[in-house]
Amino acid sequence: MGSTTGSDPLIGEPIGSHVQAVDWLMSFADFERGSGPRRAKGDFALDRIRSILRRLGNPQHGRTTIHVAGSKGKGSTAAMLESILRAAGFRTGLFTSPHLHDFAERIRILGEPLSEQEFARLAEQIRHVIEAELADDAGHISTFEILTALSFHAFHAHDVDVQIVEVGLGGRLDSTNVFSSTDAAVITSLSYEHTDILGDKITQIAAEKAGIISAGCRSVILAPQRYREATDVVLNAADDVPVPLVNVGEAYESEPAGVEPWGQWFRLRRLQPRPGEQPQAMHLLPLLGRHQIDNALTAIATIDALVASGSVAVPSEALHKGLATVRWPARLESFELPEALAANDPGGPPRVVLDGAHNAESIQRALDACREYFPHRQLHVVFGVLGDKALLDMARLIQSRSVHVYTTTSNHPRARSPQQVADAFDDSEWKGALSAHADPQLALEAAGQLAQASDLILVLGSLSLAADARRLLSDPPEAAVARRAEDPTV
Repeated sequence: MGSTTGSDPLIGEPIGSHVQAVDWLMSFADFERGSGPRRAKGDFALDRIRSILRRLGNPQHGRTTIHVAGSKGKGSTAAMLESILRAAGFRTGLFTSPHLHDFAERIRILGEPLSEQEFARLAEQIRHVIEAELADDAGHISTFEILTALSFHAFHAHDVDVQIVEVGLGGRLDSTNVFSSTDAAVITSLSYEHTDILGDKITQIAAEKAGIISAGCRSVILAPQRYREATDVVLNAADDVPVPLVNVGEAYESEPAGVEPWGQWFRLRRLQPRPGEQPQAMHLLPLLGRHQIDNALTAIATIDALVASGSVAVPSEALHKGLATVRWPARLESFELPEALAANDPGGPPRVVLDGAHNAESIQRALDACREYFPHRQLHVVFGVLGDKALLDMARLIQSRSVHVYTTTSNHPRARSPQQVADAFDDSEWKGALSAHADPQLALEAAGQLAQASDLILVLGSLSLAADARRLLSDPPEAAVARRAEDPTV
């Protein structure tokens, strides 16, 4: 990505702590948080990241590589793939974006984020390379380019066997699209997003995502799609190379098979099983929502393709365990509202569900999932969005299901004010109540005072809001995740 930074990078200052590493990263252009001017198509190119990686000795090469692009579900799918391959005994590296609480979460070795000390140490190692790059070519470098280089440097330093790399934006000109070959290029569900950069037609968006397909791919995995024209674009891109493609929607079927406190069961059917593959299987998935079953099918199809090509060996037990123990917080994640934030209802405090849904389609999925997986009498919604989102469309969906909306803002520089969010709701068409609150704690307190034990509080609108709310809940985030990560099938 090319970029223009809004402040001078911290050149020449050694990095000795995690705080210093984050300060250094944030001194470059961070488009996710709005540092620098608005991105345009001309801001994206691969010359800079390729030059940085050459200076590092091209650490992106030399291991089994899975590259994941898409509009929705790419992070969840990548997390499932990492969990399965780790369960099969591989040393795994996972690069995703954005983070929930801290930058180090984006780079995971064997499922765990880099420690603060390691993050700082590796950042100091590549700082010299970044400064040498700027000295030779005094252009602009983005935070995401540096994080991409840092992830590959970390994977090389930790000698991982398999790297699962999630695209940041688009695919064709994304900073992660720097491989001479990949063992699997995965395209998850495609929808309208970042239309100012990727194009305002679904075919244009699909073409940008399909840009990760090249002659160096051993296989392409296409997740179930909503738009037939998007499917056609990806099919044609694979045919043009040509590269073998697995159309998950045609080769696999699934059926929900029950919900338990630790997740949902689903039945898998392979419609075109290869020799040695089970035609049918039952799997447990701790991530809720029908869309997560589609993501699991895509992950399974990717593993099947990797096994068939000889890239990896994954026994069925590892497939089961990897799916059953995957961790991906703030995606329909459930907590009990702390007593300090709740009214004294004899029935106890209501449940709170956090979800990072941030566009109309993902909002719809979250609302549907709450109806299916979290039975409740009335729905209370804590809602806040970032500045570039289709707020009116999201508001219409939310007011069709909720009795009270508590608008708020997150700790993100592009977050809209609570009043701006509240103004999107149409009082003339809605019988519910609306209130604006300065921060997520006040919004949760207000919801806790009105919601009864049989009600549900849903927090959604952005991953940054989900992260802010998550810090307020009684269970420490990592403790809650660790409990759920135990394999209940053993």
